[in-house]
Parts: sequence; structure tokens; C-alpha cells
Amino acid sequence: MISIIIPTFNRASSLELAIKSFCLQNFSQEQFEILIIDNGSTENTKNVTEAAVAEFPSNQIRYFYEPEPGLLSGRHRGVLEAKGEILTFVDDDIEADVNWLGAIKESFDDPIVQLLGGRNLPKYEVEPPKWLEWFWLTHVYGTYCAYLSLLDFGNQVREIDANYVWGLNFSIRKSALIELGGFHPDCIAKHLQHFQGDGETGLTQKANQHGYKAVYQPSALVFHMVSKERMTYEYFEQRCFYQGVCDSYSDIRRAKGKFKQVNLVDRLKFPLKFLKKIRLKSTSRETERDALNERFRRAWQNGYQFHQNAVRQTPELLHWVLRKDYWDYKLPTF
Repeated sequence: MISIIIPTFNRASSLELAIKSFCLQNFSQEQFEILIIDNGSTENTKNVTEAAVAEFPSNQIRYFYEPEPGLLSGRHRGVLEAKGEILTFVDDDIEADVNWLGAIKESFDDPIVQLLGGRNLPKYEVEPPKWLEWFWLTHVYGTYCAYLSLLDFGNQVREIDANYVWGLNFSIRKSALIELGGFHPDCIAKHLQHFQGDGETGLTQKANQHGYKAVYQPSALVFHMVSKERMTYEYFEQRCFYQGVCDSYSDIRRAKGKFKQVNLVDRLKFPLKFLKKIRLKSTSRETERDALNERFRRAWQNGYQFHQNAVRQTPELLHWVLRKDYWDYKLPTF
């Protein structure tokens, strides 16, 4: 059985579309379940779920209210409630192609496959701005935009680095997830940002270290809603700050709690290094690019330093960062 786990917070309208796309799969309804993990929503999330149960009575849809904030609590609550041997974690603002589950099942028929990611294409709310093209990176297999969790590695099934299995379309054997220790903290509310971790990245890094096989399955296709608010400089700036926090967390764990000097300019993988490679004909666009370059670099650096300072000043926070696992996913009270 495949367990689709959907942590959700105040996105009732997009959640409704996501659930419907899962219920309309070309796949036996007996072979999958849909778990809605409500992370403390104040919208009509439960009503949306109940409406879906009424509309699709043959599907196995279950609702759980999980008030502990953060994506980690939603993911791990889903793991504890899931009946399936294959766990598929998704965002609440995606829509799946009708052959999505069938493709996931087909890949996991190979017992060596432990993780699976798919093609994540955009569903833009409005026409994207021209500058967005700067943030699509080229890979040997295709292209991706990490800021918006978009990835297209072409039409061929292939083995990939597990770090390209992203959280909006993330499938893993339950046994493997448990062996790897589960997820790290992720998507923490702004006022609790010091508890932020590196989400699924810590897990996929460990999967690589263990030699687990990860595959890209192009038919495991989802469409990710990209709202107009996400196609703004402000959103990308926030995303860079968040990435800085995540990278600080990863560095501290990697160094086993020892702080070391980091060249913050070199440490910023994106967009700084990528933007430097772009050659534009328009001087005005070069100026805009360079301004974004500096703005986002500072945002990443601010996030990195924010987290480094917070951990240095609070021994309890260092203990939180260095925890072996987070199955007890309640946030500390200090």
C-alpha cells in the first residue's frame, strides 16, 4: 500500500484540488490511502476533507489534527498513522497527474529502490516575470528551480542523487525512512525560526551516505501552484534567509557542534554563483541582476548569522540541533 501524507496549514482551496487529483488516479483505490495532517489550520480544512470523503466514498481518506507547529510534526505524525509500506509526502498546493501513483508503484516494484522523486512542473497563477528565468539552473539531466521546488529531468527513468528528491513529491520506503532517523525540522513559523532545520535534506544526505538507491520517475508528475506572491523579490529574499538558517543547521550538525569560520560569500550556492555566470545584453538588466545578487546574498548571510548566533547563545538550542532524531517532534519550550 502507498500512504499519501499531506501536511497542511491554511490552504483549504488548494488542498481541495490536491485531494481530488489523488482520488482520480488511474490506480486501485484499495492500494493507497490519503492522510490529511492538519497542522493547526484556522480555515475550513476539516470541512474540505469531509467533503472529499463524501464525494469519493470509495477512497481511503483519513483526517488528523496535529496542533504542533512546523512541517516536521505533520510529516512524522503521518508516518506514525500510515498503513502503507511506501510513504509519499506531498505539499498541499500540488495537483498530481492521473498516472502519478501508478508510476510510483512501478518504480518501487524494484526492491533496490528506496527513494523516488518525480517531475515537478509549475502551475503559474499569473504570467511569470522575465527575471525568473535567471533562477532556472541547468543540470546534466535537465533543469530545475530550487526556489520554487520545480524540477524537470526529462522523460527517462534514471538513478539520481537523493538530494534531488524534493519534499513536494517525495516517496520513500517506510523501513528506509525509519532507518535514516526520519526528517529534520522544517517550515517553522517565523517567530520560532531558531528551531528551523534542514528538512528532508538531512535525510537525503544520509541516504546518499548509506548508498540507498534514489530514482527520478518522470511519470510521477505533479504540478506545483506558483502564486503571484512567490514570484516577487520579497519572496525570494525570504527564501534566501530561510536557506541561510538551514545551511547553518547543516553545518553545525556536520561539525558535531563545533563552530568554524565560514566564508559566507563562497558558502552561498545560489543564486550568487549562478547569477555571475549569466551574460545579458541589456545593461539595465545587468544592473537589476547585480542588485538582486547582492540583495539575496545579504538575506542568506543574515539567515546564516541569525541561526549561528542563536545556537551560540543558547546551549539548549545546540542540543536541539544535534539530536539524533526528532520522532518526539514537540518543539522545546525555552
